[in-house]
Amino acid sequence: MDISVATNRTTKSGLGTAGGIAAVFIWSMTAPIVASAVGVDPFLYVALGDGVGALVFVAMWIARRHNPLPELRTVPIWLYLLGIIGIGGHNLTWVAALQQAPPLEATLIIYTWPLLVVVLTTITLGQRFRWFHAAAGALGLAGIVALLLGKGLAVGAFHFMPGHFWAVISAVTWAVFSAMAARYPSRSSNFLGVIFGASALINGSIWLLALGAPSAPVNSVVIVASASIFFALAYAMWDFGMKQGNAQLIGVVSFLTPVLTAIYLVVLGIAELTPYLVLSLLLVVSGIGIAKYGEKLRMPPRD
Repeated sequence: MDISVATNRTTKSGLGTAGGIAAVFIWSMTAPIVASAVGVDPFLYVALGDGVGALVFVAMWIARRHNPLPELRTVPIWLYLLGIIGIGGHNLTWVAALQQAPPLEATLIIYTWPLLVVVLTTITLGQRFRWFHAAAGALGLAGIVALLLGKGLAVGAFHFMPGHFWAVISAVTWAVFSAMAARYPSRSSNFLGVIFGASALINGSIWLLALGAPSAPVNSVVIVASASIFFALAYAMWDFGMKQGNAQLIGVVSFLTPVLTAIYLVVLGIAELTPYLVLSLLLVVSGIGIAKYGEKLRMPPRD
């Protein structure tokens, strides 16, 4: 499928927005899957995931009998580097943040990226940052805070640690990459295949040469490799959404990621349904509603 092609502006916006939102729903399943894949080194995890992602794109090119080389040659080097940092770097710093800081505090910082996506895409697209953008982002962030408070986050006991720095880098790199995708919609998402391959090679080399190839349980490796097929498609959907959809709305909907994760864990019996989770869901959904319909809420003109 050529996710860079659409028929008209209205269709492109609808399909793009739906693709970006679908990516959010897929990514929200990450935590239950990661919890099942124990004993996998972070570099091996990223190398496996991105390697499978590269193979997914190769399979799509073969199935469509499409030669992507001509268009891939037109992609500037800086965009490839930004993609490697935005995808591979985001994943690595996410793991480092959770390992080197209290997980709840790191998660709170990392999930400022939806708000950063809303702000940066508005700026890169040359649009005005309206009141409903700010209100939607604030409600989404409040929903994340409520969710983490319900899990025991102690905001008053905050002490800076290296993991907090990695959490900031994780949020910023992904938001910048998403904003650049929105800024250059003419670039086909096929370049993600190259980014996945390069990231897999870099992280795999570090795991093999620098770390001495620490082993991992076979069943965990199988889980990571299988799930990565869907995660790779989610990256393509996200890139398509940033290019062809309502990037600001997708950014606000992204606040649902940890909320949906918590809901999945409740359904699976791993976590309990709490008032904090319900409050978080209400806040995030309210933010989505404001982002979607805020522009229509205008004051009546004075006589």
